[in-house]
Amino acid sequence: MEEIVEVIGVEHLKTVLSGLTPEEIVKPAFDNWIYSQRTGHTVLNLENAKVYGLGIEFNQLPLADNIYIELFTIKSTEDPIEAEEFFSKSEYEEFLEFSSDDPCEYIPDIITDFCEKKDIDEYERKIGLLAYNFEKNERSNYNMWESAILNKYYDAIYEDHNPFKFSHSSL
Repeated sequence: MEEIVEVIGVEHLKTVLSGLTPEEIVKPAFDNWIYSQRTGHTVLNLENAKVYGLGIEFNQLPLADNIYIELFTIKSTEDPIEAEEFFSKSEYEEFLEFSSDDPCEYIPDIITDFCEKKDIDEYERKIGLLAYNFEKNERSNYNMWESAILNKYYDAIYEDHNPFKFSHSSL
């Protein structure tokens, strides 16, 4: 017996999308992302219209018990914010001096150490920068962004939707 799942309609989806702030879109992905370990996704559940984060480790497939579409992704191999972008010009110069005090080539927590020393809220600043970049780069043309999400929606609700299945004509 085939299970029938009810999904939200297009108008409901459009309402949800238009009500999301850039922060609400990037934060769940960032909270589930771990550099070089886990890709962070912000997804929208098509059954209940809830937006949440999903962390997927290398070679792990997401659970198929929910029908969702991705709104935003941070790959495990990327650092979404470079130190030069993270700091103001004067902070960056101080940071370079601070980091050159240590003979190690790369210390993953050196930005965190510097932020603690300078009383900078690293998490809030990263979320703010991610949201700013998302707004500037991906949602600057809202209609194009919404169309891309709607295409994902239509792909996901097709009865025979299987992202891992290829037809002979696509090869």
